[in-house]
Amino acid sequence: MFDTALLTLTWRVTRRRLVASPLTLAAGLAFPAFVVWIGLRDSYETAAKFFLFFFPHVFLIAAQDMVRTDIDGGALENVLFLGGRFRRYLWAKNFVLAGAGGAYALLLFALFSAWGLAAGEFRPVYAAQFGMGLLAGFYYIGLAGTLSYFLRAGSNTLVLLLAQSAALVALLFSVTSRTGFLDYAASGRFPGLGSKLLFGGLVAILPNLAVSGRLSAFGAEVLVGLGLSLFVQNRLARALELGK
Repeated sequence: MFDTALLTLTWRVTRRRLVASPLTLAAGLAFPAFVVWIGLRDSYETAAKFFLFFFPHVFLIAAQDMVRTDIDGGALENVLFLGGRFRRYLWAKNFVLAGAGGAYALLLFALFSAWGLAAGEFRPVYAAQFGMGLLAGFYYIGLAGTLSYFLRAGSNTLVLLLAQSAALVALLFSVTSRTGFLDYAASGRFPGLGSKLLFGGLVAILPNLAVSGRLSAFGAEVLVGLGLSLFVQNRLARALELGK
C-alpha cells in the first residue's frame, strides 16, 4: 500500500518542479495553441490526428530528469526519506507524474471533444485512440524514469527524442522503396514476421504509433513495455544505496 503522506510529499515536490521547468510550461501552453491553429487553418479532423498522435509526448517531457538529480543533489538524504523511504518516493514519482499528465491530457481532450461535438465533427473512435495515447504516455514515464537512473538532467528525455528523430529519418528514406514501413503502417498489414518485429522495435521507441486504429494491436507491446519498465525501476530503486 502507498504511504499517503509520502505520496502527498511526492506530489508537492513534483508539482514544483513541473511549474519551475520552462520546457514543461512552454510545451504545455504551446501544444493546445498549435492544435487550435491547425483546426482553424485546416480542419478539425487534421487537428484531431495531430492531437491524438502527439499528446503522449506531454508525459515524456514531464518525465525529464525524474531520478538522477534527486540522487546526485543530496535531496534524498533529507530526514523525510530516512528508513528507505527515498526508494518509495522514487517509485511513487511514476504514479504522480502519470496522474498529473493524465489530468492535463484529459482536460485538453474534454475541451477538444466539446469543440468537435459543437461542430458536429467528433467521432467516437477518438475516445478509443485517446485511451491508447494515455497508455503510450504512461509508457514514456516508465521508460524515461528507467533511463533517469543512469542519465543526468534531461538527458533521459533527449535520448528518446533523438532516437525517435533517427527512426523518422529512416522512415522517410523507406518511402522510396515499394514496400516501406510507411506502406505497412498505412495498411496495418505486415508481410512477414521480420517486418513485424522491426516495426515492433519502432513502436518501442515511438509508442504513439499504436494510437492509429490500424496499429492498435501493438498496444499489447506498449502495455508489456510499461510493465517491464516499472519492474526494472522497482529493482533499481530497491538496489539503490545513498552515499554516506
